[in-house]
Amino acid sequence: MTDRLKLILRDLADLCAARGVRAWLTGGAARDLALQRIPADLDVTVAGEGLELARAFADAHGGAFVALDAQRDTGRAVFDGASPLTVDIVALRAPGIEADLRLRDFTINALALPLDAALRLPTAPAALIDPTGGLADLRAGVLRPCGPTSLLDDPLRILRAARLCATLDLRPAPELIELARAAAPGLDQVAAERARDELLKLLDAPAAAPWLRFLDACSALTRLIPELEPARACEQPYVHFLPVLAHMLETVAALDWLLGGPTRTEALPVAVRTYPELTRDLPFAAPLQALMAERRAGGHRRQALLKLAALIHDNAKPQTKTVHPDGKVTFYGHQELGADEAAQIGRRLRLSRNDIRYVELVVREHMRPGQLRAVEVLTPRALHRFFRELGDAGPDVLLHELADHLATRGPHVDPEGWVAHLAWTGALLAYYYAPAPTRREPLIDGHELMAALGIGPGPRVGALLREIAEARAAGEITTREEAIHLARQRIRNY
Repeated sequence: MTDRLKLILRDLADLCAARGVRAWLTGGAARDLALQRIPADLDVTVAGEGLELARAFADAHGGAFVALDAQRDTGRAVFDGASPLTVDIVALRAPGIEADLRLRDFTINALALPLDAALRLPTAPAALIDPTGGLADLRAGVLRPCGPTSLLDDPLRILRAARLCATLDLRPAPELIELARAAAPGLDQVAAERARDELLKLLDAPAAAPWLRFLDACSALTRLIPELEPARACEQPYVHFLPVLAHMLETVAALDWLLGGPTRTEALPVAVRTYPELTRDLPFAAPLQALMAERRAGGHRRQALLKLAALIHDNAKPQTKTVHPDGKVTFYGHQELGADEAAQIGRRLRLSRNDIRYVELVVREHMRPGQLRAVEVLTPRALHRFFRELGDAGPDVLLHELADHLATRGPHVDPEGWVAHLAWTGALLAYYYAPAPTRREPLIDGHELMAALGIGPGPRVGALLREIAEARAAGEITTREEAIHLARQRIRNY
């Protein structure tokens, strides 16, 4: 246990003792300490007022107070630092701690340690309170509900089950899927913020795809994202080996693998199971890993949001599917319509505006790299335009395209073609990650351009300036005079 954690626990134990309040570490914190792991955050149950105690603890020790749930008498104290620490304090929901634990979601979370015993760990493991056999289930790698109504009591626990299995490498108890199916309709009543947080924690796990499939088997996935249901039976042309919904799940599996996730055969994408020699040595692996680990302004890691985009990227294919007289099947415009649907999904899940824009952008542009690959020569102008329009999401869209390719081809992937595909992606990333040249002033600004051409303000001025910037990036022009000459040529074309 870290010195900081010991200090927080000691201060909290002293506060509770001074007030004559019994307190226990519960849930994940007790589980981690029982396994001699360091908990990331603390869950504390008290035989007293949780909200008031959380406020007093935050005020006394320089933390921030958050009222989490007045009905359940739950408050949070947040302490800043290199790694922020949250302490959630909740009042007992039953006359005693054992009865309270039996009301929990899963046996592995129905564990408690008195605060003073937690401070003596690892010398006092016998103090662990475990009325439902959670420690034995944890050691056996099984996730078991505390009782037959655990999921009906709070249907969010279906999503939590998937997340716990993904992050703790557990397998569901035999009864869990049927109990989850029975409780799934209740997801319609779960607060969007709670569902969002569990979904994104699951997507942030190294092997998220198998547990998205678990949610689908429980009839929960399309309860949460109903826009995906029409994709279930939407067949695709021969180049794809899966219908649309299965393809999107397979794209998440491919992203899991590309980002260094699963090694178990059942979690691997089909392409890798078919050709185990396929490499995932990504060009610029270190900066890409750092990018994916980045936490965005909404607090969620980038890789979780990228996997969310992958999960919904072809959501509009059923609406845009057209079978032509010659038998050809097309999905024209599915990216644009799908991006609009992605924004609606993001708003319903209460994502931040920036996170919605990110997911929307990846969905709208997910075919862009494939269109670039179809061009025989990739020009500096095209590279400049690609990264100018996608900004810092350019590498994300390239990663998505790699995963999409594996999910499309599956058992029919060409191993040699895959190596060439990685090399092509590397060429684009080399342009993006190349050291930036010394910042140069524009060759000409908007006012100077309007004066030189004798035109007024309007959208074409911006279009001309972008054209000049692209030509300069491509090395086609280097002077102000050449910029004006290029603009005059474009004006004639207009």
